[in-house]
Amino acid sequence: MKRIFLTILAVLVLAGCATSVRYVNYTEQKFPSKDKYYLVNIYPLSQQHPLGQPYYVIGKVEISGFASDGVSPESLADQAKRIARKRGADAIINARTQIARYGWLYGPYRDTVLRFTGELIIFTPEVSK
Repeated sequence: MKRIFLTILAVLVLAGCATSVRYVNYTEQKFPSKDKYYLVNIYPLSQQHPLGQPYYVIGKVEISGFASDGVSPESLADQAKRIARKRGADAIINARTQIARYGWLYGPYRDTVLRFTGELIIFTPEVSK
């Protein structure tokens, strides 16, 4: 029984590392990290940018992984939020998740590559006119 538990635990740990992350800096400026409880909003590509607030794009994040390894659209979004907090971003804009299905296996995400992309932004103070 103990061996089964350890095997399941090992599989879960490996599934958490089943993604590929690519981050492209748009600026050389560094920003302080946000608190781990800071709410990072994700705005899809089809949605208007956040409340008309002025912002500065600091970089782009791309995360991909196989659904057969336990990756889901939600886990990719959560990982993107963690990266945004680490980079000091306030939100993610132009976000989208692409799903590419492969092979003949059954199941909703089996043999499927999921890819999340989005741009990290910092809100800037409004300049008085």
